[in-house]
Amino acid sequence: MGKIRLLPDAVVNQIAAGEVVERPASVVKELVENALDAQAERVVVRLAAGGRDLIQVEDDGCGMDAEDAMLALERHATSKIRDAQDLQHLTTLGFRGEALPSIAAVSQLTLETAPAPGEGTRVRVSFGRVLGQEPCGRPRGTTVTVEKLFARTPARRKFLRSEPTELRHVVEYLQSLAFAYPQVAVTLFHGGRRLVHLLPAPNREVRLRQMLPEASLTPFSAQRGAYTLEGYLMPPTPARQLVVVVNRRSLKDRLLSGTLARLLRSTHGEWQADLFLHLQLPTEEVDFNVHPSKTEVRFVNPGAVTAFLAEALTDALAAGRRAPRLTLATPPGPPLPQQPLQFAVGEGPPPHGQPWEPPVTAAPPKSWGRYLGQYRHTYLLVEREDGLALVDQHVAHERVLFEQLLREDGPTPRQALLLPEVVTVNPAVFLLVVEHVAELAQLGLEVEPLSGHTLRITSLPAAIPASQAPELLKGVLEDLAQGPNPGRSLREQVAASLACRAAVQKNTPLTALEAQRLLDDLARCQDPHRCPHGRPIALTVAHGEIERRIGRKG
Repeated sequence: MGKIRLLPDAVVNQIAAGEVVERPASVVKELVENALDAQAERVVVRLAAGGRDLIQVEDDGCGMDAEDAMLALERHATSKIRDAQDLQHLTTLGFRGEALPSIAAVSQLTLETAPAPGEGTRVRVSFGRVLGQEPCGRPRGTTVTVEKLFARTPARRKFLRSEPTELRHVVEYLQSLAFAYPQVAVTLFHGGRRLVHLLPAPNREVRLRQMLPEASLTPFSAQRGAYTLEGYLMPPTPARQLVVVVNRRSLKDRLLSGTLARLLRSTHGEWQADLFLHLQLPTEEVDFNVHPSKTEVRFVNPGAVTAFLAEALTDALAAGRRAPRLTLATPPGPPLPQQPLQFAVGEGPPPHGQPWEPPVTAAPPKSWGRYLGQYRHTYLLVEREDGLALVDQHVAHERVLFEQLLREDGPTPRQALLLPEVVTVNPAVFLLVVEHVAELAQLGLEVEPLSGHTLRITSLPAAIPASQAPELLKGVLEDLAQGPNPGRSLREQVAASLACRAAVQKNTPLTALEAQRLLDDLARCQDPHRCPHGRPIALTVAHGEIERRIGRKG
């Protein structure tokens, strides 16, 4: 008997599900795209437990009759294309006919649909097995309910992230979809709470103002032949939003995203602006049939597309720099009086004017050497036994703060803010805070999620200046949004972010007392040679090397 055999349909569907359904957001994406292809004007998404327990997508589209409802659950059954030529001129979001059977293979799925009010059909499927079909009364449109996702494939389920993380992925997808289809009303409920509610909008600019009411938008557009571009720049947020839509299809294509991300970074590597972008080009010049999840794309002339995008975005960024500076989503408060830099972490004057006593140490601290002065208001010159050291003041202070934040076994000492800072963020960032609120509190950064995607900062680590509260929170979230760092705990990642953003910057004059105090604190560190991100703290030139170069030695 031969070794090659045909796989059972159930196994084939589970393999297809592995390509199409990665997480709850993948299910939402496929079902919402089906709704849009059915000409829906209203889409409502309901989730429970971040989509693990329940995903329900309801629309008011054209619906299906009883025969089509059963046929839609078969693989490669679709109303979108009829022959291979149609693949060259795709105008629909779906076309493979794999979404529903793939989702049904790894969940309990209920499909309710009606082409007209009262002419409904209900089909129940349990992990790939059709349980039955029956008539039902319902309005025109379709409702798909997905329960117990990956319950019978535990290997897949264990790779799902926490509830807030999975929910955040859904919110990010719905934001990109709402931008692509401004005329469609979009609502998201999670556990009975309404997170997103967007009414139909006449254009994309109005839709963005619905989604991000606090943001300052800078619209731009461009056209080259049959290519048209509509984009919106806005002040950078912790989420570093980069939404790319091609022919009304949201993508995460590496070519496009990589090109745009490089342009959005300054020469110093700083993220300059968030971007929402819609590119329209002839259907025959783009191929969406590249990846099962349809998130990647292939262009007939990729060089022309990237050159067009690069020129348009470069011009828009340059125009933005000439224009009045973009305002932050949360305007900063009135400028605070300049205060002396506090370098003695955990050893300087405590808050509220309490008397300060020098710490009792078991032994005098190690010395970094004799402080000579400051070079370019950035480097501390230190005479050491082995040579002349140039200490980067920012990196040194970063190491000091990092170790202070992690020194305690329990929660980091904190300072309560006299007036809590209130910051409004977008839904994705709000969910990021909800996910990590306990870890932030362990490091002294206490944040309370309020209604309407608003956050209230009530305390900071004791070592951090209180005036930096809003900027610090935005910076920490910006770093967390990049994902986990391999080999580093979340607590270490947050501490590194806090330390980097609170440390004294370059081009900052220091008094001799401040500089010496920083050097003394650095000498007490467990690792006084590298910052939390691995950068060297000091450069030492040996005495012999100095004498050789200056001609005193041969």
